[in-house]
Amino acid sequence: MHFRILGALQAGVDGATMPLGGVIKRRLLAYLLLNANRVVSTHKLLDVLWPEETPRTARKMIGNAVRGLRLDLAHGATDTRAALLTCAPGYQLRVAPDAVDLFLFRRHVERGRAEAGAGDHVSAARTLRAALDLWRGAALADLADGPLNWPELDALESERLGALEDCFEAGLAIGRHHEILGALQTAVAEDPLRERLSGQLMVALYRCGRQTDALSVFRGIRTELVERFGLEPSRELRRLERSILEHAPDLEVAAAPPGERHRAPERPRVATLVAQPAPRLADAPDAREAPAVSRVLARVGRDHRRDHRVLPDHGEDGETPCTGHRSAPRRTRVSVVLVWVRHDLSDDPDLDGVQQDMADIEAVLRQQSTRHGGTVGPVTAPVFSAVFGTDGPRRDDATRAVRTAFALRDRIDGSRPRTRPSSLRLHVAVATGDACLSYLPAHSGVPTVTGDAVDRGFRLLSRAPRGQVRVCEVTRQATEAQISYHLGPEPPEGWEAVRVRTGAGQGRAETRAPEPAGPPEGSGLTRLTARSL
Repeated sequence: MHFRILGALQAGVDGATMPLGGVIKRRLLAYLLLNANRVVSTHKLLDVLWPEETPRTARKMIGNAVRGLRLDLAHGATDTRAALLTCAPGYQLRVAPDAVDLFLFRRHVERGRAEAGAGDHVSAARTLRAALDLWRGAALADLADGPLNWPELDALESERLGALEDCFEAGLAIGRHHEILGALQTAVAEDPLRERLSGQLMVALYRCGRQTDALSVFRGIRTELVERFGLEPSRELRRLERSILEHAPDLEVAAAPPGERHRAPERPRVATLVAQPAPRLADAPDAREAPAVSRVLARVGRDHRRDHRVLPDHGEDGETPCTGHRSAPRRTRVSVVLVWVRHDLSDDPDLDGVQQDMADIEAVLRQQSTRHGGTVGPVTAPVFSAVFGTDGPRRDDATRAVRTAFALRDRIDGSRPRTRPSSLRLHVAVATGDACLSYLPAHSGVPTVTGDAVDRGFRLLSRAPRGQVRVCEVTRQATEAQISYHLGPEPPEGWEAVRVRTGAGQGRAETRAPEPAGPPEGSGLTRLTARSL
């Protein structure tokens, strides 16, 4: 005879399921199975079977249910694997260890944890998965039509979650993050406050190249803990968040023997930059309303092959420095500044002025990005760009990028109007994240940058209100010691960067990003004003 309680309650003999009768008898059997091989007092049975009001005939009803169960256990059974005994002060259901799926589950979990402790994560993952496969749904799911406030059920669910976490841990140890990602996301959605599950999901997302999603998981659980309980996440989870921000090497999969290595499924080389139209904020740019010269973001949404090609800076003599050709692509962390320039050409368009504005903005961006250690990308008007970290990530790349964005914003803000003060609108976004630097033969050693940072930068740019510097969550966390931010709005619209904190950087007090000593040669930025934004 065998019993199954990890799901609907079932009892069977030789593969055939036995009918178990009414609710009282089924609940009595279920509770005795949860406490198999232990004596359960009659008083306790009265409490669990009738938690609110005990009928006057309750003891007689229990006696009838016990007699019925004894007949069921004896029916067709040729062994003594199960017996319901009367033991003062109540009853004991004596069963063989392998006759109840709960016992088999616990045995598998114990063996899987021992295998993981010995470093055999492949066997541990297999054994723990076999344990979890014994579950057919919530324990005693068919008895949930009434109140079942049994502490044993809560403890059993904790056992299942613990085994699930151990199984995920073994999978991560052997590089199966792609395989377990979906199950991890489902588990976290069902229990969003379980920190170990959230941490495992963060690691899996990070290893799948989804750093921003990993950080969003941390932000979600932190918001829940703070708002509902006034608590911060555990030290371990906060340390994991910092490791993701810093691309700590210990987050990668440890080297494994060839037989244990897991090959990740093929992934597309370039993701769509803007997957779908974002909801437009008040005063945010809308490609449908922009004039023809400002349609670039609409084109980006339709052309998923668009990339961000980084050009080397020019030396003082105008010659391009030799960077050396590197043929192997590499993954690195970069910070990207994107600038979208819009012109309203509906009234008396001055096309010469448009051209001069573009040249002026490019000159300032090139000067400031070079000053802060960045690299200016090619001009695909009306979008300009600068990238920080192409020669290797630095801890302050994000700060350098935001300072460059401030410098461009402040330069325009401090200029005096000359003509058409309202014809130009500027939108600026800064994003930090993973990027792939590819070196194609036709580009003579100039890297092509694609990936998370560029994708997120364009999504932010499509929502950035004019005249503001909007940054992603990763950039904000990397720069909050140096940069002041408004408390809102929050992602996905991004954070508004306001100013450099007083005393931040190189020991001098600043409220704005530093400006160059003089304007670039031939600059016409005196025409641009804050009102024009």
